[in-house]
This record gives sequence, structure tokens and C-alpha cells, in this order.
Amino acid sequence: MSTISKSGENTDASYEIRADRTSNTLYLEFSGTLTADEMETAADETVETAKRLDDGFRIINDISGFTPPSPEAAKPIKKAQVKLKEMSVGDVVRVVADDTSSVTENAFQRRSRKAGYDGKTATTVAEAERKLE
Repeated sequence: MSTISKSGENTDASYEIRADRTSNTLYLEFSGTLTADEMETAADETVETAKRLDDGFRIINDISGFTPPSPEAAKPIKKAQVKLKEMSVGDVVRVVADDTSSVTENAFQRRSRKAGYDGKTATTVAEAERKLE
């Protein structure tokens, strides 16, 4: 598991990445506004963590507290999504809240479609897990 320090350029920004080998699920949680460097690190760690899972692994990506990154910071997201598709990702569910930016939600969906997969949405991690059953 990795977490960006809450000190630094954007004190509200953080991420967490966890691989659950039992359920073959990659859990991601992003909050605040990550800088381009932080997003690059998070994207690289996401791909590295996914390598611990089997083909067809699933992703639950909690972006309910994520703020749209700069166009420069969004580039690593696209690169990671392409790599995850190449690694045979299965179902993907994004966790969004009522106040999640539609810009953020639509950008993740648009990039994943370009990478070759669609994502579902849920309002909680528990709901996302149910959608993967």
C-alpha cells in the first residue's frame, strides 16, 4: 500500500493502492488534487501493484474525493489505463459521490474507453464490490 504524504504542494491530496489477491481485485483511492509528479508516481505504483494479481483482475477505483488534475497530471492516468488493459484487466467500477466532478468522472470513462474497456459506477466501495460479484 502506498500513500502520498499529505504535506507538500497540495495538502489535501493523497492516494492509496492495494491489491487483494484473494478476490483478485486492485483497490485504488484518489482524493484531492494530485500534482503531475504525484500522479506519475501513483500511476507507476498502480501498474506495479497490478502485476501481483492474476489475468482478469478487477479494479475498484474510488474517485469520490478526487479533484480534476491538470492536463499534464492526467497523462499518467491514460498511460496506466492502457497498461492495465494490456495486463488483461477485467471489470472496473469507479466509486463516485454526488459531488464528484462530472469532469473527473467523464475523463476517467473517456480514457478507459480509449484504452479498450468500460467502467461501471457505484456510490460506495461496498456497492462496487457487489457489482463485481
